[in-house]
Amino acid sequence: MNPERVCYGCFAEKEPGIPCPRCGFNENDEQPYLALPLGTILNGRYLVGKVLGIGGFGITYLGYDLTLEIKVAIKEYMPSALATRHPDHYSVALTGRVEEDYQYGMERFLDEAKILAKLQNTPHIVSVQNYFKENGTAYFVMEYIDGMSLKAYLAKNGDKIPYNQAIAILQPIMEALVQVHALNLLHRDISPDNIYITSKGESRLLDFGAARFALGDGKSVSVILKHGYAPEEQYSSHGNQGPWTDVYAMGATLYRCITGQLPPDSVERIHGDTMKRPSELGFRIPAHVENAIMKALSVRTEDRFPNMEAFIGALNGRVSVQDQVAASISQRTQATAYGQGAYGQTAYQSTSYSVDGAAEGKPSAFSRFLSYMKANPVVAWVSGGGLLAVIALCIILPITLSGGGEKRPTGGGGGGNTPVISQPQTSNPEPTTDPEPTTEPPAEMVAQDLGILNATIEIPSDYTRVEEQTIFINEAKGCGMMMDYLWNIDGPIYSLADVESQREAIAANLMQNLFEVSDYQILAAGPDQVGSAGAYQIYLEGTDSEGVSNEVVIMAVEGYDFGCYFIITSYPKGDEVAEAEIHSIIQSFESNGAPEVSYEMWCAKRAGVKVIVDTSLAQGGGVDLEATLNVNGIGTVYEMYLYPTQADRDAPLGEGFGVEVGRASEFNISTPEQVVQYQKDLSGTNNETYTFRSGGVEWLAYDFTMAGKNFSYAGAMIDGECYFVGCMFNDSNKDTITALYNQAMASVRPYSG
Repeated sequence: MNPERVCYGCFAEKEPGIPCPRCGFNENDEQPYLALPLGTILNGRYLVGKVLGIGGFGITYLGYDLTLEIKVAIKEYMPSALATRHPDHYSVALTGRVEEDYQYGMERFLDEAKILAKLQNTPHIVSVQNYFKENGTAYFVMEYIDGMSLKAYLAKNGDKIPYNQAIAILQPIMEALVQVHALNLLHRDISPDNIYITSKGESRLLDFGAARFALGDGKSVSVILKHGYAPEEQYSSHGNQGPWTDVYAMGATLYRCITGQLPPDSVERIHGDTMKRPSELGFRIPAHVENAIMKALSVRTEDRFPNMEAFIGALNGRVSVQDQVAASISQRTQATAYGQGAYGQTAYQSTSYSVDGAAEGKPSAFSRFLSYMKANPVVAWVSGGGLLAVIALCIILPITLSGGGEKRPTGGGGGGNTPVISQPQTSNPEPTTDPEPTTEPPAEMVAQDLGILNATIEIPSDYTRVEEQTIFINEAKGCGMMMDYLWNIDGPIYSLADVESQREAIAANLMQNLFEVSDYQILAAGPDQVGSAGAYQIYLEGTDSEGVSNEVVIMAVEGYDFGCYFIITSYPKGDEVAEAEIHSIIQSFESNGAPEVSYEMWCAKRAGVKVIVDTSLAQGGGVDLEATLNVNGIGTVYEMYLYPTQADRDAPLGEGFGVEVGRASEFNISTPEQVVQYQKDLSGTNNETYTFRSGGVEWLAYDFTMAGKNFSYAGAMIDGECYFVGCMFNDSNKDTITALYNQAMASVRPYSG
């Protein structure tokens, strides 16, 4: 590319000194104040073109990646209140004694880039490809979006569009923001300016420049807002901002798309709200859509949807759990909670019961579930039936309480014996015709000891406990529940955050493999509270092959060190009495201490890894190992090593059998393929590789024999970094070590202390 014959407005070749015949850009026009000179090369790779936008914290340029030969967008950290351009036209100079504030803001700028880099595979969020420091400031490089802003699209279409088209454009952005909020990042600048529609018709959210910049002294760098789109808390440097802040802006954007009008400023609405509903302006939209938009635009934060998931659910006509069951959780507790007061028009028919206890319209799918629980005293819903093929991922605790409790953890991929649970064939009970509603008083609540779960729960006296298990059913009402302690489903569960990230897999395992219902949907999901303990709730509805539906609540309650308690309940759809009773039962759950399990979490700070393994398989313990390798200039490395026996631990380095876990970067490698090649080079072998899924990720594995010993190594990408697990064994300890190896792969995650 010849810098003298390139257009810095589109990077097409053109004659020098004249406007571009393709895009019309004129390089002779004055660049915006503070902008870098046209043709600047950053990081030895990125050619700077025209300015795409300027904000209070930075400047965005059109760029050209000279390595990949593609257009990019380059964001430069340039807080105009703190800095200016040096006379050399490239470096950044501070405008006063603001070094600490400037540096703090720059680190937050790079933090944003790092977070967005993790989201680069998230649809509908502009991806970050690189970030670096130069010229006394910081930059990050993003994909360039070929398209037009939603603002321009509205202008092109008469300043407004039909509500269903607006939702089709904005809902993918809303779903992407759920993942952004999960990383504790707020956008805070959502508007039609920052939403783009690509040439392929996809919507993308741009410009996270307003995302949570704060000074070291706790004051905001500036009050960041767009009038009409910013809620009242955003007008204060100490406003109570959270996911609900972006909810307001998204509601305002949707309102603008449908009505063609901008909502009044939120601060003006505090003393006198003049905003009209879309229907008052003559726009006919479904009531639940209008109600959802108006709730999202509530001036008071506590009246708004607390997060984007609840807003999405209401727009789609789904009622949240909190709307169906009275809850008294404060806004502080609901910082990332869901569903408070969501609007929806779902009509419910309360199930009535005859005096002999037979329910009219009891869902056949759920009656099978009740029969299943009665027939299977040891219930392991995530590992039974059709999930046997992935049993390596399903580390659960089946419950038996007789005789003080027997501890029987199933093995995670090679350890333990997992019961095979078959689905009994039962006929569906015939409904009683013309039932009369019961007038019986509510059943007395009875405290139940949950045995080795080391917990208690209050269950109505008209429920039956199944063979001393942690399973309780009321066949007359069509209600049932089970309690368990889980630390691996589709991937390891160290905390409630993992439940949130795996909610789709948890729902699929339950609905498809226990209820045998493939037609289901998650109506709402989000943080909750059970008593004083943190929790995460997944609320579903499923319809079986006969067209009958039931509602399911999966409540995960925070555990100890790793894992979570799971309370799994179900009741007939629309039975508000049963629903209220179920939620009352859930709220009575109380843990009295850690459950009695033989598994433990092992952490190695220097190696930067953690795993969950059965301590009976690692009786020699674990070591945060430091070793020196005189191979390929590697030098000192750190890795976790798990020993099956004390004798293996006491053996000289390299002679003791066991399992090693670590980051591939310690060995100067960065991909699973390089992990395998490293072992091939080391062993002088060239066997076939194979892949499999464990711990929620894909592993590339390689087995070989060397010096009379057997080895297995595997590598996988986890959170953008390559990790490896390896083991050395012989015929006498093969079962123990391979079980430990599989458990490590099923649970390895980064650890920073």
